[in-house]
Amino acid sequence: MKTSITLFLSDILPHRRKIYHKIVKNKIFKNQKTDDVFKHLKKIGLDGFELMLPQYATTTDADILEVKKFTTKYKFPVLSVHQALRFLTATKVNEIARLFEIADMVGAKVIVLHINSARKQVFNESYVQTLHELEKKYKVKVTFENMEKHIESYFHAHRWHAVKFSTLIQRINFHITFDIVHLAHSGGDILRFYKDNKDRIINIHLSDYRSHPLNGSLRPLRYKHMPLGDGELPIDAFVALLQKEKYQGILNLELHSDIHGVEKSVSMVNQIIHSRKSAQQVAN
Repeated sequence: MKTSITLFLSDILPHRRKIYHKIVKNKIFKNQKTDDVFKHLKKIGLDGFELMLPQYATTTDADILEVKKFTTKYKFPVLSVHQALRFLTATKVNEIARLFEIADMVGAKVIVLHINSARKQVFNESYVQTLHELEKKYKVKVTFENMEKHIESYFHAHRWHAVKFSTLIQRINFHITFDIVHLAHSGGDILRFYKDNKDRIINIHLSDYRSHPLNGSLRPLRYKHMPLGDGELPIDAFVALLQKEKYQGILNLELHSDIHGVEKSVSMVNQIIHSRKSAQQVAN
């Protein structure tokens, strides 16, 4: 498997920040130059990153070419491209087509779509067929990410319920970006979900989580997407399961954390893998 980290385009290119992005920032870049961040991420052993496109802003070819300069300079590729976050409107097909163009420009083979942003379109045969045609044209795979159970999505269980979500994805024949925090928050078993859907999971959003009475409504970010080991998820067992099952996809750290939390999380993943390999060698 390849390890990666979610990076916002508006953090890689700070001069492209709009008002919204000057408020919502990735802590990884706090008081750090972009070059220094890329050097550090490369040094701690990550294989690449997931490019998160900005909300409320158009991503131009010039932007992507700027990002490519960093990927080339540090040999730190974009492994997946994540759609811009949406909350109240549906993602149109032309926006998805643009995601494919961006993925093609940076050499990524996976795009990440939010199942809630597809809305009713995901049940539309024409919409599904168009996405499959784009997959074939660009040789890039569509993944839908499982979302959280909360007030707005309560009556849309296909977005967050382990079985209903995976059944829909299987029926429309796409792959899965598995966010373990979203599933845990929705009451699912992350180990069981992986075992049941390992043939479709090609991208995993890895972070830790701590349950809290307010998570279902106000959903404070400090209890979600935490550095590994700071929450209550069975991270050791989960990473060990991925190794046991010979997972070949992307393991992407999606963290609300600074660079130290990233380094700690990478170290934890490596320690789990090393411990399991050592145990296997002793057993043999």
